[in-house]
Amino acid sequence: MTVNRPIVHILGLGAMGTVLAVDLLRFSNAMLIPLFRSEEKLNRFQNEFKSQIGIRKLYESNKPLYTFDIERSECPEKFGGEKIKNLVITTKTYQTKEAIAPYLPYIDNETNIILIQNGLGVLEVLKEEVFNNSSKPNLFQGVISHGVYQDKGFIYNHAGWVGMKIARLPWSEGDMIQTVDFVKRDTENELIKLLTQPKLAKDFGIEHMTYQEMLLGQLFKFLINSCMNPVTAIVDCVNGEMVDHCSPVFRSIIDECLSVLRVAYKPLFDYDRKYQGNDQYPTLGVNDVLQVDHMVKEVVDCGCVVNERNSSSMRQDTLYLRDTEIEYINGYIVKLAHDFKLAEDSCKVNKTISELVNLRLGLNRTRAAQGDWRK
Repeated sequence: MTVNRPIVHILGLGAMGTVLAVDLLRFSNAMLIPLFRSEEKLNRFQNEFKSQIGIRKLYESNKPLYTFDIERSECPEKFGGEKIKNLVITTKTYQTKEAIAPYLPYIDNETNIILIQNGLGVLEVLKEEVFNNSSKPNLFQGVISHGVYQDKGFIYNHAGWVGMKIARLPWSEGDMIQTVDFVKRDTENELIKLLTQPKLAKDFGIEHMTYQEMLLGQLFKFLINSCMNPVTAIVDCVNGEMVDHCSPVFRSIIDECLSVLRVAYKPLFDYDRKYQGNDQYPTLGVNDVLQVDHMVKEVVDCGCVVNERNSSSMRQDTLYLRDTEIEYINGYIVKLAHDFKLAEDSCKVNKTISELVNLRLGLNRTRAAQGDWRK
């Protein structure tokens, strides 16, 4: 008897791509095909790392390591040429447009794409610069809160379990608010069906919801990232080290972020007042959740307590001298303030934070090239 296996291509086999890939392999019969940026990176994965990926669950008592051999992996030069049905994108935000470009001929209106990335702004890039004159695939967003950092090669440490929210992305602002019935239609979508099968959904903490519910979760996660990522990178620390000292700077970042986000995402902040009491529209409590005191407490708890042993992705980037996603996190607040013509000082905290991250990266690169003057 032939079993029809769903095929999932993964663009970006880093921390987030690997943690999801491992649990997909643990709990489903899907075939996962990583897509590498170049033939050199593909050959290194296949030869040096023997096409093996792994996740060590640090939050479990015995810290088990789950490893899997990948059956197929490809790159633009060696791509088989088949239609891409399901695509998970976990590249860095700033890499998305370039990374997806070689595979556009294999993407059509029936392709399912889910973005699982830090920051905001990629949806605008896809709409305006990638799919503006071509196919319009089914776009979904995954807001992942698990704490994951690299051990070595393609082995990663899963340091904190928090979960992931997923929803269909709207192609226009008029489709931003979704009904419960609208969401139910996607339960038969192949990618959503795969991600929400009971065992995987329970172990990974996957919740399928309306866009406005996911957006609330996305902005919640964005505020966590806007604090944890740049601050740990700037001061060079593991998350939990700063638990007793970080609240004042977090408050400054969050207060300013929310002032800008209330303007840029006004329909969400007006949502409860407009749709309260309608069974087709879930009650969210947006302004109770996205409130300064509440968010400072949540960021400290989620970032510094639950994920105390995690090393943020931005800190990892500065340590390994890689470009960071700062322009899609704190830099995105600066961009929004400019786009909405807000006062010049409306984004001064996030502008300074962005500049300090770039300073830290530049300093680390200088030390690597010229030596550490402190020594």
